Amino acid sequence: MRWDSQRLSESDEVGALPGLSGSAIPGLVRTISPPDFAGITFHEVRARSALNRVPGGSMPFDWTINPYRGCSHACVYCFARATHEWLELDTGLGFDREIVVKVNVVDVLRRELGRPAWSRDRVALGTNTDPYQRAEGRYRLMPGLISALAGSGTPMSILTKGALLKRDLPLVAAAARDVPTWIGVSIAILDEDLHHSLEPGAPGPRARLDLVRAVRDRGLSCRVMLAPVLPWLSDREEHLDRALAAIAAAGASGVTVLA
Repeated sequence: MRWDSQRLSESDEVGALPGLSGSAIPGLVRTISPPDFAGITFHEVRARSALNRVPGGSMPFDWTINPYRGCSHACVYCFARATHEWLELDTGLGFDREIVVKVNVVDVLRRELGRPAWSRDRVALGTNTDPYQRAEGRYRLMPGLISALAGSGTPMSILTKGALLKRDLPLVAAAARDVPTWIGVSIAILDEDLHHSLEPGAPGPRARLDLVRAVRDRGLSCRVMLAPVLPWLSDREEHLDRALAAIAAAGASGVTVLA
């Protein structure tokens, strides 16, 4: 089964958390559906690695970290849905509601950053699924990841739709004093009705514009990803003009528009 990428060695399984050994899903610690996350199931796993190398050198970063797989933002246009099929999970509602949580990712990252061969290349968070989706409110993995990267002298970037980033802005501002740090906020749609149809689990556009303001108020640079521009839905000139004006009014450092 393709969950084998989470498989632990025999030495790892010694003292593993209850429910790990003999599980039908190697690496699985437990599966829970908390009542305060109605309709969402968390698959808690112990990951073998945290850092993922970006092949080809075509991106402005060399490594990524994805503490979660699946995303409760439920954006219908999300390119990452296909990754759930690789895990033999549903790419529709399953992607929105079955969230894989790498509960040990902070400890694994610290171990990887401590290797003599680590070259302190830029690491991006939020390239696949959103690190500040609702699950982060429960698991609080991002503070440990940010601290580990900053403490090792590793530059980082964070891309999110999640207003929960506000919680960690003091930590991000402190990290930015030690290492180059880039913040990006993704805003695809300004129309509230269209947002509710296409991004039903994500914070609304006003909340994300407020997030841009909060980041800038901390003295941090904050670019906006106006993406994706959706044909026949958000590609009208008046929509784009209104979006760009709102982004500028929020104080964004810049904007990238992608179809």
